[in-house]
Amino acid sequence: MNFIFDLDGTICFKGQPISKRILDVLLELEDAGHFVGFASARPCRDMLPVLDDRFGGHLLIGANGAMTFYRKQPLAYQPIPGPLAGQIVNLLNDYEAEYLIDDTWNYAYRLSPGHPFLANVDPHGLARRVELDDIQSFVKIVVLSCSRFEELSAKLRALDVTIHHHSSEGILDVTSQGVNKMAALSGCGLQLDEFICFGNDNNDLPLFRKAKHSVLIGDHDALAELAKERIAVDDRTEENILQKLKELGTVLV
Repeated sequence: MNFIFDLDGTICFKGQPISKRILDVLLELEDAGHFVGFASARPCRDMLPVLDDRFGGHLLIGANGAMTFYRKQPLAYQPIPGPLAGQIVNLLNDYEAEYLIDDTWNYAYRLSPGHPFLANVDPHGLARRVELDDIQSFVKIVVLSCSRFEELSAKLRALDVTIHHHSSEGILDVTSQGVNKMAALSGCGLQLDEFICFGNDNNDLPLFRKAKHSVLIGDHDALAELAKERIAVDDRTEENILQKLKELGTVLV
């Protein structure tokens, strides 16, 4: 069976790396003949630090599906078209928003010094910050704050883009139209038609709609309608995830 995991809020929490216990069990799934991949709102660059060196060559669907890496090589990018990206940036600047832009590897941002979001951006120094004019591919734009956030959100949603609202963080991810985790999984060329997915937020909905089996971590009304199972977020979350992984690795083959 194929296993696809979201990261933040699903198998890693509060910006911390995935626990070694979970990672070890994921490798045990592979040893038993299963496929393990990851699909995250993070760009692939920022997925690596919460994994470990054993997982660098795994399938990494990043930026909510706007980029895909496998065996440490890029498979696909789906950037926002240049003129539209310029329109979005002008709009963000007009609203004095704080935002970060991911290129295929590097990044640019307009954020206040010491903004807490920066703790999750390239913590291992794998890329570099560049000037906005040096961004070549607008793979994802993260809108972090704005004094007129709802008004700005409405204007962004009127554009030909995909918007993911991360409910736990109160931020918007802007990608090209049609970008999502399921589209990236279908387009990666690895024949992963049947899969089990673990997720926790809006950006996991396309996967949950197509999965053979799905596990919701925490509470989310729309995902709960689709999920086959749910694991609560409490002091037993990691233990329950470990138990469920071992169970599914045996039952769903």
